[in-house]
Amino acid sequence: MSVQTRDFVDVAARARELDCRVPVGIALLPGNFPTASNSGAFCYHTAAPHVRSAWQSIGLEDEGPQAPQAETTSENSKAPLAVFFGASLSDGAAWRVAIALGMISSVLASDSRCASPRDVRLDVVVERPDGHGCACIEYQGDAFGIVSLAREVRRVWAVV
Repeated sequence: MSVQTRDFVDVAARARELDCRVPVGIALLPGNFPTASNSGAFCYHTAAPHVRSAWQSIGLEDEGPQAPQAETTSENSKAPLAVFFGASLSDGAAWRVAIALGMISSVLASDSRCASPRDVRLDVVVERPDGHGCACIEYQGDAFGIVSLAREVRRVWAVV
């Protein structure tokens, strides 16, 4: 298992730049969010619609940037699966992080179109409190280890 944390683009500013919905709570981001030329060029991991469906089944909504309906986005198993957790969750709703990560773990472990459940990649983008930008926790390892990333998310929120 490999976990590394690095700085990430300011998600809110980038969403405004791309003229798409600004994520606030829990969201799936396109794997090419930092580099997409426009929202029509978004490329999501093939598991993204399955994660959205799993979240909906338990009452979580994907608040992520969406391309305008006239535009289409693509799916690709090589695009990283990226999830966003807004700083607003750090006060009282942090339990939703563990639930969302658990559903991602379940989808990646059971979806035959994904890589082996023993070798998954997930980018967890965390909005730092008080407008201090975003961090990206890069995870590579077993799908069942994803839930433990909730601790890493809380660490990002605790460091300002």
